[in-house]
Amino acid sequence: MDEIKEDIIAYLQDRSFMDSGTQLNDDDSLTMEGIIDSIGLIEFIDFISEKYSIEIPEDLLTPENFDSINGIVNTIQKLTK
Repeated sequence: MDEIKEDIIAYLQDRSFMDSGTQLNDDDSLTMEGIIDSIGLIEFIDFISEKYSIEIPEDLLTPENFDSINGIVNTIQKLTK
């Protein structure tokens, strides 16, 4: 889980969605905190699909699964088992 979390944070920092000083809890909303917008989220989902060699079913593309670090990590873990 920690490796996935680190990959997510590194991606957000590399794309300038989030600077290294940003304090973000694992359950904070990425959209409400202004970390990522809808276009950035599409690019981010593409990154996740490629990085973890997974296909994300449309029914999993929900705020519960992709609007927080914990939601993203849990979704990736479900799809890579």
